[in-house]
Amino acid sequence: MQNLSRLIVGIVAIPIVVAIIFFLPIGFFITLIMLVTGVGLFEYFNLIPDSASAGLGTVSRVFFACMGAALPVFSYYWALSGMVGWLYITLAALMLFTMGSLPHYERALSMVAGGVLGFFFVAFSMSLTIPVILMKPYGHGLILWLAFVVWGGDTGAFYLGSRFGKHKLYPRVSPKKSVEGILGGMLSALLIGVIANLFIRTGLEALEALILPPLLVLLGQLGDFCESMLKRGAGVKDSGKLLAGHGGILDRIDSFLFAIPFFYLYLHLRP
Repeated sequence: MQNLSRLIVGIVAIPIVVAIIFFLPIGFFITLIMLVTGVGLFEYFNLIPDSASAGLGTVSRVFFACMGAALPVFSYYWALSGMVGWLYITLAALMLFTMGSLPHYERALSMVAGGVLGFFFVAFSMSLTIPVILMKPYGHGLILWLAFVVWGGDTGAFYLGSRFGKHKLYPRVSPKKSVEGILGGMLSALLIGVIANLFIRTGLEALEALILPPLLVLLGQLGDFCESMLKRGAGVKDSGKLLAGHGGILDRIDSFLFAIPFFYLYLHLRP
């Protein structure tokens, strides 16, 4: 049943994402990233231990999730400088909130540090999709190619790991992850990356389409492990229940949270 739910969500989501990237105005893509970022951040704040008792109630979580969700807009209009400026404003707001809400300051460091980590881990990473999609003339193709590679790697790792996985990779954090699953994900991403590069205008050379997918899958698995670590610390299995068979939004985007910054840096530093 869980596999069927995952399949249905994938079948519904992929055409929507393709349409938003290629056929609708850029505002729809920015709105999508804002929604995903905001919900992902809200789920992240729910993982912070004792956040409610420390003063980070539902209204506060929504407020800071909205502040993080605004980051893609600053990325669109003012690029990296706007993102950094808004992050500092968000940090100041978080510090002021902590000073005003905590009756005692034993939890102040963990609250502020946890909030800052969330803004960078979730909001900053997702917002870097905006400068990528704005790259002329291949930005839309690059974003779609990245999505196919990461999703393909995730899917290959899940199904091949479920079928052939025998050697656990790091059971302390993620008991179901296996060496065979990671290798299967890398192979799946490689095949999808090469094939997708033939049909999508990305500007990537054939060698890049061979080398980048396995690296992106490894970074995606690192993001997955990091989120699993946070969930274990919070004592929960999923970050949320919004997506049937997938958990929460954060569970779906965790594989992108290191892959997107790496892809962005690579595209800017490549010869």
